[in-house]
Amino acid sequence: MTALRTGQVLLMLAGLIAWALQFLLIYGATSTLCGREWADATFLGLGVVQASILIATVTALAATAAAFAWSLRGYRSAEARPVSAADRFMVQSAALVNGFSLIVILWQGIPAFILPACA
Repeated sequence: MTALRTGQVLLMLAGLIAWALQFLLIYGATSTLCGREWADATFLGLGVVQASILIATVTALAATAAAFAWSLRGYRSAEARPVSAADRFMVQSAALVNGFSLIVILWQGIPAFILPACA
């Protein structure tokens, strides 16, 4: 695989990787904090569980938004000049997957502020 194709694949998977890391951090922190009965502690005016979920969600959103912006730039560049069908597919897929990842990262982070922490 060439360096260009490797970069395209990593860009396409960036949002999914950020989502997976957010998922790991959210559920790992929640289970650890609830299991050790630290859920009542506060951090920055929020419960420590909600604060950890907020930090993980904002970090994942920032990384995915950067990947989405970069993939949109590549998509616009591919539309402006002739490229191979494989390159067109890669940039379109990157924009679609990273856009989808923004939605699911939000979808995963919002329930922390609706449901009780250790219910």
